[in-house]
Amino acid sequence: MKNVTSLDHLQSIIDVIPSPVFVKNRKHDIVLLNNAACALFGHSRDILLTTKDSELFPAEQVRAFREADERVFAGDQYDESEEDVTDGSGSVRNVITRKQAIRLGGDEFLVAVVTDVTARRQAETHNRYLAFHDHLTGLPNRALLNERIDQALARAGLALIYIDLDRFKEVNDEHGHQSGDGLIRAFSSRLTRIVREFDTVARLGGDEFAILLPAVNGAPDPAKVCRRVIEAASKAFSIDGKTLYVGASIGIAFAGAGYIGQVELQRRADVALYQAKREGRGCWRAFTEELDEGARARRTLEAEMHQALASGKGFEVHYQPVVSASNESIVAIEALVRWRHPRLGLLQPDAFLPLAEETGLIVPLGEWVLTEACAMIGRWPDLSVAVNISPTQLRRADIVERILAIVARSGLHPGRLELEVVETTMLDDDSTSSSAIKALRTAGIKIVLDDFGTGYSSLSHLQKLKVDKVKIDRSFVQQLGGVDGSAAIVHALADLCEKLGISVTAEGVETEAQRSFLRLSACTEFQGFLFSRPLSKSDAITFLDSALGPSSVAA
Repeated sequence: MKNVTSLDHLQSIIDVIPSPVFVKNRKHDIVLLNNAACALFGHSRDILLTTKDSELFPAEQVRAFREADERVFAGDQYDESEEDVTDGSGSVRNVITRKQAIRLGGDEFLVAVVTDVTARRQAETHNRYLAFHDHLTGLPNRALLNERIDQALARAGLALIYIDLDRFKEVNDEHGHQSGDGLIRAFSSRLTRIVREFDTVARLGGDEFAILLPAVNGAPDPAKVCRRVIEAASKAFSIDGKTLYVGASIGIAFAGAGYIGQVELQRRADVALYQAKREGRGCWRAFTEELDEGARARRTLEAEMHQALASGKGFEVHYQPVVSASNESIVAIEALVRWRHPRLGLLQPDAFLPLAEETGLIVPLGEWVLTEACAMIGRWPDLSVAVNISPTQLRRADIVERILAIVARSGLHPGRLELEVVETTMLDDDSTSSSAIKALRTAGIKIVLDDFGTGYSSLSHLQKLKVDKVKIDRSFVQQLGGVDGSAAIVHALADLCEKLGISVTAEGVETEAQRSFLRLSACTEFQGFLFSRPLSKSDAITFLDSALGPSSVAA
């Protein structure tokens, strides 16, 4: 085979190599390169062979090239480095260059093989961006926030602000997720205008945001930032031609350098945020040890509630009779849940039902109460039983089927069951709740508007609400005879309900004077301590057997 020694022959050989290849002499001049190298550098072979690299590439790049060359010529023999190369069009390419020194005929040369990794680096950069930023708003996400919290904790103190939008679910439900996304983007833009350039605004997901304020360069007053956030959230949003309104609840946690980790800091901010929401929303609260004690107590109570429901031990249903206003005969009983807690004693509903609502435990608890009440009332075929049903239960898609199944298993006629629904639920535009109430009423179950007067009370509401009974809240009954207009409200309500064919129960009747007053109104039923306190199951059976005669079903 003929020896291949001429440059022309070498050129032909390296031109078939797909990777860029070039050869430099000791003066850093290119003396040989292939077609792939010409394509990478964006210049013709003649230009690259006759022009100094300092005339073709930026000075900082030339400096990096020559430093790598010198390392090879100085005796390292081999060098691999990642470099930036600006091509003839001005585009910057990311390349990995592998250089090897060789000696030919007494002269030193350097052979370089180049791998273009521009696309790979761009993909890595893009993937990192996606991993650390929220796709909807472009804000940092929780992962990047965690990194920056750790950095801030290592350097100095900081304030971490957690933000939840109030009433955002209603925006999504009423106007659709597209409008909800538009509002999230608009609110994000407002947040970024509130903070400094080196502060971090992050979206944690849904309608949850965070602001990180490092204690550097005179950090702003966090309270002032919170007030500005609440103001920004409360201003109207114009989205897709619609005017939308929300609000914001905020929690703040503070940390000095190195005192606590980011996990604990975020937990504290979350505790403070939870408190702001518990106190009515639209406000901010800072973390304190007292708040933390309350949060721990709630977590403990929640765990104990789970255990009580799982074991079937602890919860009890007590019953309070409802009497006819005309002759005070017992016409119904209301089922009222109690919790015989092993540590805290007998708990009234106010001590645990709000937590049950927040955690979703109201759903299994409510079904258990309904099951107990339906079984209990079967003993007295002429009585009805009233059971409270929560807004959370009514929002379940399968609530109608679940309630009707419980009633069917008990053998109770649907017409003997009264479901007490609070006013706010009756007036809620939530389609699931409204449809459920309508379907339950169609099935024969009576719907009772509970605690009239504590929500958005208006006598005009009664003309559009489809209910079978209204219960006047005890606060009105207790104020009868006062100067606050309670008597007029009771009379007007009872008269209107009478005209609409709706029964009226007065709750909280405790005195003879209240009974005498209510007898003059159109109230159809009374309930209160004057007639009976809520009774345990065994006491209720004894009481009802005494009043109505022995039950037809054995206890």
